[in-house]
Amino acid sequence: MLGGFRLTIGDISITNKVQQAKKPWTILEYLVYYHSREIPSDELVGIIWPEDNNVNPANALKTLIFRTRKLLEPFKLSTQQLITQNHGTYCWNPEVSLSLDTSEFESLYKQSCQPGLPESQQLEFLLKALALYKGDFLPKAAWEPWVIPISRHYHSIFVRAVMQAVELLLKDEQWDSIIRLCRHAVSVEALNEDFQYYYIYALFSSGRQRQALEQYRVMVDSFYNEFAITPSERMANLYKLIQDREHGVNTDLSLIQKSMQESQQSLGAYFCEFTVFRDIYQLERRAIARTGDSIFLGLLTLSQEDGSLPKASVLTRAMGHLGNAATGSLRHGDVYTRYSVSQYMILLPSASYENGEMVMQRIIRNYKKAYLRKDIIVHYSLQAVAPIEN
Repeated sequence: MLGGFRLTIGDISITNKVQQAKKPWTILEYLVYYHSREIPSDELVGIIWPEDNNVNPANALKTLIFRTRKLLEPFKLSTQQLITQNHGTYCWNPEVSLSLDTSEFESLYKQSCQPGLPESQQLEFLLKALALYKGDFLPKAAWEPWVIPISRHYHSIFVRAVMQAVELLLKDEQWDSIIRLCRHAVSVEALNEDFQYYYIYALFSSGRQRQALEQYRVMVDSFYNEFAITPSERMANLYKLIQDREHGVNTDLSLIQKSMQESQQSLGAYFCEFTVFRDIYQLERRAIARTGDSIFLGLLTLSQEDGSLPKASVLTRAMGHLGNAATGSLRHGDVYTRYSVSQYMILLPSASYENGEMVMQRIIRNYKKAYLRKDIIVHYSLQAVAPIEN
């Protein structure tokens, strides 16, 4: 029941992955999960038709039980014996014993928490439990009222188990095991920053710097585009740590220059991660303290007309168009970054305030040409960068 419903007897399995009517599968899933008790008819009616007053409960349920039993025909057993009826109740036949992955998963986790258990055995129980967690409880029925609290229960155990296993694996620097574990954890919950952090950290610590950077970028895009959230300062510091990793000794400057070149010739302004942008900003502050030149910091912000954030799907498209407008409207040597889910920040060196305003307005015009929605507003602000004080 973790990651999807599959019922197996002998070498025959049935699953709800095929496109079939939902209600018979719901009955089967409910009877299987609560297989240790008899379920009153009223309870099943409440699960299937919680607010439908037009249903004749008795007849509708009898028809649905018939259709549910039809799902069990591949087992070549008496379906009446698998789902039994007794004085207004239904249940899975207790004489046909069931082993549920949910029960085994929770049992293994509880065994890992026994006081005084050696860490090696704790880890063994945790990894066995996590191997069973193929995904959340009955994902195809994730929004069913009866499924939600059960799914949350097992998911919370899953999160605790992952973090406890990671802590144990970190002690012995078992990077490959952490990578495998966190890759699986991220596939279940991409929004969990702890999973992402230790996945990227383990890739970096095992010498896979390029993979670590790639996963960081995938994570950032996912956080921005799918969930409209900004990665934490801890994650940004990890990115900087990976970027700042010492390179091997190399005395050939031509090779060093080649290694630092962009992988492809890109047109327009230079887009970088915020941590890199922050370093460039600090360098520019130092430079203008010496030269007396001016530099302006610009901020572009997307919002709805009432100032609130658009929904994630709309924001993703709008931010993509705004980023493209910034790339095409700025000079080749200008630098910009994504500051938050709805904002870009730009450095405009050697510019006056009036020129800076012209640049910001040009970006907005180009954005509006590419994206015609009238309910998404672009605001901008512009401020001179103060030189660093000696």
